[in-house]
Amino acid sequence: MDSLNQGQLLVNYIGHGSARIWNGSLLTSSDAWNLTNSPYLPFLVSMTCLNGFFQDPYSESMAETFLKAERGGAVAVWSSSGLTDPEGQLIMNKELIRLLFNGEGLTIGEAIMRAKQVVTDVDIRKTWILLGDPTLRLR
Repeated sequence: MDSLNQGQLLVNYIGHGSARIWNGSLLTSSDAWNLTNSPYLPFLVSMTCLNGFFQDPYSESMAETFLKAERGGAVAVWSSSGLTDPEGQLIMNKELIRLLFNGEGLTIGEAIMRAKQVVTDVDIRKTWILLGDPTLRLR
């Protein structure tokens, strides 16, 4: 939490998760809500299942909480709205990081579109969603 509260450009979580947690209690939606990293909001990439499960009208996903946190959170979140295979997630994640930092100056939306093209798993391409502005560039 301290590292997140100090402000990061990019937060990239890889591991187990569900709609409201990372790996048991490593980070919860409550933790995300209580972040105090404003105005230094990161682009959050969550390579885990269900963190972007925004379609439940009765419960807010972790991705939504990161965006709505009043004193911090994230400027944008890329995460899955479904269950997917970790091997495909890793392939896509490596490509996203390569594209964001290769010097081309891509927007996060452009990098995400290209990163999805390297995986053959249709579920991964369909369930990974960006909550935020696709025209943002990391600086």
